Formats: sequence, structure tokens, C-alpha cells
Amino acid sequence: MTNNKKLSKAKPVDKVEQALAALHEYIVDGELEPGTELPSESEMVEQIGVSKFVMREALRVAQSQGLVEISQGRRTRVADISIKPAAGLMNLALKRSNDLLLELTEARRTLEISMVQLAAKRRTDAQVKAMEETVAMMENHQGDLLLCVEKDIEFHEIMAQATGNRVFEMIHESIAELLSDSRRETMLRSGVDLPVAEHRRVLDAIREQDPEEAVAAMSAHLDTAELSLKQN
Repeated sequence: MTNNKKLSKAKPVDKVEQALAALHEYIVDGELEPGTELPSESEMVEQIGVSKFVMREALRVAQSQGLVEISQGRRTRVADISIKPAAGLMNLALKRSNDLLLELTEARRTLEISMVQLAAKRRTDAQVKAMEETVAMMENHQGDLLLCVEKDIEFHEIMAQATGNRVFEMIHESIAELLSDSRRETMLRSGVDLPVAEHRRVLDAIREQDPEEAVAAMSAHLDTAELSLKQN
């Protein structure tokens, strides 16, 4: 099985990273099935515009991610996609699909409503203090989008820990990168001030150990995310 689509040239920022991104896009945009042969190494070098060393390193990383299969004497092929690399591919797809961002927000609702309810019941004083620090950083640096996204992620990580359920922690960790893109898009589209205020409300409910208010606050926060995506 072959594919005639050409790969895009890499920009001179981080050649390995750019070559790897080109491979990801090639597989996603081409909707390549497992077993599909990729172009030869020399063809990929020419199409992407990198050296053989860079191309081999990018392929090595892609293999470690489970994206491709490399065998001696055979062309590199698309591998059967497992959960971890699928998350990486979904990240690329999220950048192209507003509908997929909405579906991710829908999935977040199921996960985070359950998490916040347990966190309100089980949180420790130390966890409340840590969440307070993240919200304060967001409140004091609303002009710094990247910092706010970073602290948003940190807030939800602590909330996952506060559930006292290791499975929730593992699930949240496994999709943190996907959720990062969703949160960044929400803040870009709705502004930073409203999501920050919503985090304060969630924190207050967790501090007061009020599961019902925590659920209401988280639902309102996710409503904002969903509305901002639907309006753009």
C-alpha cells in the first residue's frame, strides 16, 4: 500500500522536531492505514528539506512513539496506533478541527465533574494551599497567556491528586497534553479573566468541601469553554 502525497519542508527551528511534525501531519492528513509504506529515506530527506542524520533521528523518535515500524531491508511503514501515540496524532487533528475540540470538551465534562466532586470531599489542606497558589498566579498574570495555561494545567493536576484516586490521576496525566490545547483555545477565544474567575469559584467550593457547589462551578467553567468554541 503506497501513498503519493508529498511531505512539507521543515523550517530551520528544530530540524528533528520539524521533521517529526511533518511525519505526523503526513500520516494524519493522508489518513494512512497501518502497513502503508512511507517514502524512501532519500525521498523524505528531499521533500522535508533536512539531512539524512536529522531524518533518521526523527524516524527513530517516531518509532519510539509507536507511529512507524522500521525493519532492515524494508521501507518504513505506518504502525498500528496505540493509545499514547494516538494522543499525539489527536493533538495535530485538534489544531485542524473545531468539532474535535468540542468533543474533547464534552469528554472533559464527564471526567472533571467526577474529579471535582471527589476532590471537594477528600482534599487536604496542603492541596488547597497549592491550588490557591496556582489561582493567585493566574489572577496576578492575566496578561501572560502561556503562564495562565501552565497554571491552569497545574490546578487540574492537583485537583486530580485531591481525588485520592490513582486511576483519575493516571487518566488525567495521559490526556494532559490534549487538555492543554483545549484550555489554550478557550483562553484565546474567551479571554483569560473569565476562566480565571471560574477557577477561583471551583477552588472556593473545594476549600469549603462543598461537592454540589464544586460541581456547579466546574459545569459553569466547562460551559464557558464549550460556548467559546461554538462562537468561533
